[in-house]
Amino acid sequence: MDYASIAAWGCNTIVILGVGSYIAFEILKRWRVGLRLSALDESLLHDEVVTVEIITDAPQGSSFVAGAVAEYVEDGRKY
Repeated sequence: MDYASIAAWGCNTIVILGVGSYIAFEILKRWRVGLRLSALDESLLHDEVVTVEIITDAPQGSSFVAGAVAEYVEDGRKY
């Protein structure tokens, strides 16, 4: 074996180990999030790793408009 093939095997090994460790990390992270979800852990809302998405059920053809709900506030004054 020459040095080029040894270097190629070494690079291949490094890449395969890197991809394998990334996949293992993602599986472990998702498993932990699943455990926290099943435990109803409220700290997930403030966790930087987890993204919170708002899912709304609506009839087909509906549209979602972002905004605030208007509420009537009484000031207690009589006119």
